[in-house]
Amino acid sequence: MVQYIKPASIFGRLGTGIGQGITESAPKEIERGRLAQGLQQLSQQRGLTPFQQYAGLASLPGVTPQILQGGSELLRQQAYLNALRNQYAAQNPVENQNKEYFQNQQNLNEPPKGEIPTLGTPEATEQSYKNFIPPTEEQERANANENLQRNPYRYNHNFDKALEEQKAITARNKEIQQAYRNQENIATEKEGKIKKAFDEEALRLGINPRTENANFNPKMYQKFENKLLNSILPKSKGGEGLTQEQAIKKYSDKLFDSFRNYQDLQSLSAWSPIDFNTRLNSIQKEFKKEGNQQILMDELVSKYKLPPMYAAHRAYPIKKENFPTLEKVKLKSGSGRFGVSLPPMNDAIYSQLKKEMGKTNSPLSIAWELHQRKQNPRGWINYLINNKDNLEDWQKGELSKPINLIDLKELWLNAWE
Repeated sequence: MVQYIKPASIFGRLGTGIGQGITESAPKEIERGRLAQGLQQLSQQRGLTPFQQYAGLASLPGVTPQILQGGSELLRQQAYLNALRNQYAAQNPVENQNKEYFQNQQNLNEPPKGEIPTLGTPEATEQSYKNFIPPTEEQERANANENLQRNPYRYNHNFDKALEEQKAITARNKEIQQAYRNQENIATEKEGKIKKAFDEEALRLGINPRTENANFNPKMYQKFENKLLNSILPKSKGGEGLTQEQAIKKYSDKLFDSFRNYQDLQSLSAWSPIDFNTRLNSIQKEFKKEGNQQILMDELVSKYKLPPMYAAHRAYPIKKENFPTLEKVKLKSGSGRFGVSLPPMNDAIYSQLKKEMGKTNSPLSIAWELHQRKQNPRGWINYLINNKDNLEDWQKGELSKPINLIDLKELWLNAWE
């Protein structure tokens, strides 16, 4: 009799294999879970000595020799860091009390203490005049310790690496400052060369602003020097991007035109009032184009002895359409002594005049206009003296000029305007 044997099910064999795998792996997973739980509990305990921490680590279920070796190394490094912290905590016990390091992105990105940002990022040449004083050895060690406590991973828990970084920072800051000084020296040398070349070109044109026999106003010449130096700067820095030769050619031509206008001013004659007024009107327009009206006023006072108020009137002539308030301040028919009356001047009127004056018109020129309208110009000047806010420096300077209400030369020239 033949006995039939039923083939074994493939699922049965698979189940047997799975069962054996679970039997072998389950204890390992349980062991890992217990080890992880034990490590977490140990890390949360505070106030343990290094020996107690090591004993707790060795007693954990599932701990391996590799874990014990790595843990002992970490405990040794932590003890070293704690010793350093205790060493420097005495310098500032309040600040360092209960101070712990927490790793975060800010700590990773924050520049190490000891760096000088003002030497690392500025472009102003004023940096070249700063006197960098290197830190002392004690300061460098204190900075290194603070950086290490704040970001130990940056230095692999090694104080010597943090100190090396401090030494490198000190050396780099010295190099940066020296680079700024070199940059300043190069700029100064270049400025001196182009100024010298410009002076030579000016002398070739017969222009001499510097000696006792000067034939050109030094303030006007200085303005051309400033424009010259600015023109060789890159356009990205507000310059014109010109070469030295291009800049000297351009501004020496403009200088010569300004020189001729200045010479015309020097050749006026008050004995010929019609010619004086006609030529002065033309000269005033040229001086205004270059922003030299204040220089024109000063020249009229110093060379032709005109009173400051009248000189301001000629250098800064008032456009009536820009001063509607002035048009209201004039003689009106009324019941005054001679059949006319004057509108009273007050702070409200002065305040409006100040707004209309702005930053480009002359206080003394407005005072002259008020005097022509039979008003006391000193009232206007006194108001500005007490309300100097928003005035330009040159406008404030005019407030101290003398006010001449009667001047024969002014009467003579004004009669022919």
